[in-house]
Amino acid sequence: MRTELLLAEADALLARGRAHNAERLLAPFVGREPENVGAWHRMARARLDLGDLPGALLAAQAAWHLDPYSPESLFWLSHSRSRLGDHAEAIAAASAACREDPGNPRLHNRLAEAQLAAGLPTDAAEGLRCVVDMAHYDADLHVTYGLALFAVGRPLSAREALGRALAIDFGHARARAALREFDRAMSAAVDAASLALAADEFAESLRIHPGGQQARRPGRDALGHVARVALIWFVAAIAGVGILEATGLLVAPTSLYLSLFCAAGAAGCMSNLARPVS
Repeated sequence: MRTELLLAEADALLARGRAHNAERLLAPFVGREPENVGAWHRMARARLDLGDLPGALLAAQAAWHLDPYSPESLFWLSHSRSRLGDHAEAIAAASAACREDPGNPRLHNRLAEAQLAAGLPTDAAEGLRCVVDMAHYDADLHVTYGLALFAVGRPLSAREALGRALAIDFGHARARAALREFDRAMSAAVDAASLALAADEFAESLRIHPGGQQARRPGRDALGHVARVALIWFVAAIAGVGILEATGLLVAPTSLYLSLFCAAGAAGCMSNLARPVS
């Protein structure tokens, strides 16, 4: 009974976004009971939430070695492999999970996510085409299907899929975030060629490269570039005003220096925030 209560507490912590507390709770437990598969599943999830990808893979492998045919063990093994960019292994594990429990939409969703991360949106869209009809009640599945459809150049069908997700769960955060991404991607699409380019860029943004680094988003890159250029100009302006004042050609008020320093600081902060996450 104590084990069940501990695992339930770990579930509650993970649901509230307190992965660090869940990991600290589970660490001594898996040391005492390393044969507990459920504890390893939760440990893998906690470490993924914390960004500890090697640690998450170790936990997922521990669960898989204990129960290699468990769909849940295969799910977390696939999830960990995807985040690390080991796509062939991630897709193989997700496919095996679907074979073990073919009626579970969560597993089909994991397989599609693994395919999107591998840069295979056509496979993801085709694989979900029938699944979304059978699991029409699953909002997450419709969102992933929408992402895959947009990535293969079908924006109208993609929006329909997200609309179905929002009809199921009006506040679905992932669906709303996807709609914002669609609007951003479509802002520059004016003909078939630019639509194809927008779809390709969107598909690339979903990819995870080996080592666990997600592709950089074009919007973030542009923001970082503008911020860096602005920072250079503001620093140059500060230096220029200082030189002019030192030579007696200009008497600069303190407010001018203050404004330039504030602007340079803001540009520097924006440039730092727009850097890719390692």
